[in-house]
Amino acid sequence: MYSRNTGSRKGEPRAGLERPPQNKYDRFEAWLRENGAQFELLELREYDSPEAQENDEAEEKKEQLTGNGPGQEEDSEMRGVHARTHLPPNTICMSIPRRCLITVEMGQETPIGQAILRSDLDLDAPKHIFLMIYILWDRKVNGANSFFHPYYEILPRTLSNMPIFWSQEELDFLRGSYLLQQIEDRNEAIAEDYYSICQIAPLAKICNLQEFKWARMCVCSRNFGLQIDGHRTSALVPHADMLNHYRPRETKWTFDEDRQAFTITTLQPIPAGAQVYDSYGQKCNHRFLLNYGFAVEDNRELDGFCPNEVPLELTLSPGDPLYAQKSEFWMRGEVNLSKSTTKRVRVCVSNNENTRLLFSLLRAMNCSAEELQAITSPVTSDMRSLFVPDHRNSLASYYRSCRDIRHPLSLKNERLAMLSLLQIISTSLGRYPTSLSADKADLLDEQRFPPFSNKRHAKIQVRGEKEVLHHFARWARTALDVIDVIEQELKEEQQRGVEVQLGRGIVSEDMSRSCGYDYIVRRMEEDETNMHHTIVRYCADVLGSLRREELKNLRRQRATLAGTPSGTGSRGDGYC
Repeated sequence: MYSRNTGSRKGEPRAGLERPPQNKYDRFEAWLRENGAQFELLELREYDSPEAQENDEAEEKKEQLTGNGPGQEEDSEMRGVHARTHLPPNTICMSIPRRCLITVEMGQETPIGQAILRSDLDLDAPKHIFLMIYILWDRKVNGANSFFHPYYEILPRTLSNMPIFWSQEELDFLRGSYLLQQIEDRNEAIAEDYYSICQIAPLAKICNLQEFKWARMCVCSRNFGLQIDGHRTSALVPHADMLNHYRPRETKWTFDEDRQAFTITTLQPIPAGAQVYDSYGQKCNHRFLLNYGFAVEDNRELDGFCPNEVPLELTLSPGDPLYAQKSEFWMRGEVNLSKSTTKRVRVCVSNNENTRLLFSLLRAMNCSAEELQAITSPVTSDMRSLFVPDHRNSLASYYRSCRDIRHPLSLKNERLAMLSLLQIISTSLGRYPTSLSADKADLLDEQRFPPFSNKRHAKIQVRGEKEVLHHFARWARTALDVIDVIEQELKEEQQRGVEVQLGRGIVSEDMSRSCGYDYIVRRMEEDETNMHHTIVRYCADVLGSLRREELKNLRRQRATLAGTPSGTGSRGDGYC
């Protein structure tokens, strides 16, 4: 469980009845009830401490409430929403009426919102901006008389767990991670929005830059994307934004047009006293950390899939003799004002679209002159055989761009692609000051890296990135080992052709021997090597297709020498 409110769950919670009467949370809940909200099946609970909240696979949420402003109540507890009674599936456990929602349109109707609409400002996150504007404007103009004042009271005063507010010491734990650049970009984008709006509206009269950043992260971590009156909008939903995060999801939410209310419905039985969770979706930890202020310790789905990603940077070498020709193909279809040839691809442990894109780019980077001409020229298949006669079946049609090479070009090209991948991974790993094994050891030390601390979340983030990098390093090394075996088999097949040509007969074939390709792949498929299934399928399908094609080419040559008809080749299945 991870929290937009205060952290995670552990230990014994204190029910709301134990709080002093009429504190800000009592006032908040009373305000909701007075305006028609229904959540009698639920209760807010406080936790003794962040450490006391650690529980099963629970995941923290969006921000920890630490610190208090002048004249404000102490605000350092952790909270969660719990079931007062057993909740069967399909129970509407919360209903927040429309009048209690803050929507994008409300921000647009403020004087500053109107000024923004009349301008041609290119803002980083327009919907977020209008929600921010409403909160900042309403709090400044209406103060304690605001209809939403009870809601504003329970919003966190500081957001020190959000990376844009981290100290340099805390940021240092992210060294080597591209997330540092994203944090810098986020800070710059928020500042640019603030000063741009100040040029066309009196924004500075209602907030300074730090307050604007606070509002941005409150909105970023709390808003819900809804459809109201047939129109897509975003909204802040009091109380609903206090549910903590957990996967797989246990509830669903929507705006109910008949009820004219935001509702939360259970998807499975929830026992009395248990915490009621929302799911923030299947996300990489860098998104959880950047937008919500936490990283999930074991960020896996029920099927074992881990959505954690790492960005890999690929660029053409200026020293490549084909640099000019490859650059044209590399940039084809791109809108790149900087003219940079660097491409960044986010990959995870999966054979998803980004993994296929990565392999496509690696093949384009390493293609020969003949392969480049074959994949970039709209020529007929007959002409194509003049360019790459040994691989005409793999190059049956030219590619629109370097993103579209979903089939291997040749065994040699695939080897060079894997070598490039290893080099890219080595460079990426070299940016980190610690190893993956050191990070794992650090995370076992809860004295140095306390649960729910910023530096622990940073460790979780970089550990996840390195796990992905190590996966692709193993992929590349395994591919190179298998290519070695295939090439040895091809040499043996070629030798058989020589024997035939010399009239010495044909050496008996034994490609299923203990060191052969079929044996190695069979061991992989039988899970004797503990290899991830994406690597197994690549070796079996992609490299297997290349092997069959190369063997058919050699046998075709042998058949031609013997004066017998040859078979036809076949393309790979495009796994990567």
